[in-house]
Amino acid sequence: MTQTQCPKCDAPREKHYQFCPSCGFDYHQTTSPKPAAPRQSNRARRREIIILALVVVVTAVAYNVVAALVGRDRPIAPVNTTVTPVLKNVIQAGNDFMDHEMFDKAIPQYEQALSMDSLQPDIMVDLGACYHALGENDKADLQFHRALAINPKHPVALFNMGVVSLSVGDTVSARNWWTKYLDVATDQQQMQAVREQLSKM
Repeated sequence: MTQTQCPKCDAPREKHYQFCPSCGFDYHQTTSPKPAAPRQSNRARRREIIILALVVVVTAVAYNVVAALVGRDRPIAPVNTTVTPVLKNVIQAGNDFMDHEMFDKAIPQYEQALSMDSLQPDIMVDLGACYHALGENDKADLQFHRALAINPKHPVALFNMGVVSLSVGDTVSARNWWTKYLDVATDQQQMQAVREQLSKM
């Protein structure tokens, strides 16, 4: 038998011994691998998965809430902006009457158009302009407000709100509406006219 020394007490030992006969040292202790870290239990795993899922859900809900708050002031997009041939003809009839200053005949055409598509701000603005031309400022004001509820940056609606306000003597509102108009307008000639009017107020 081949002898070696005990790594603990240096006593001679046979290689086939498992323990030192002198000190009782376990010879396998120096070669045995360290015990592996205990694996996570299934219960702990499920707990972590549940917590992760909750975090994802809460994050998604928070994102949607923030997105809803940010988008709250955005204009409501028309559900259907397709102009059918029939609707187009009705609008054109209203435009023709308006161009010839036959406002009382243009009004029924625009009202019919809105009954066919109630989300057309341009039609509301034209209808409001007809009412204003006939001196019915309350009805005109209502139509312009309806148009602005759909598109808050509608330049003609903003301009006409200033006109209606000035016609009833409310220069403060007129200035407010025309200031908003100048922020979004592109018609340079009309913008210049508005600036000149504001300078006189």
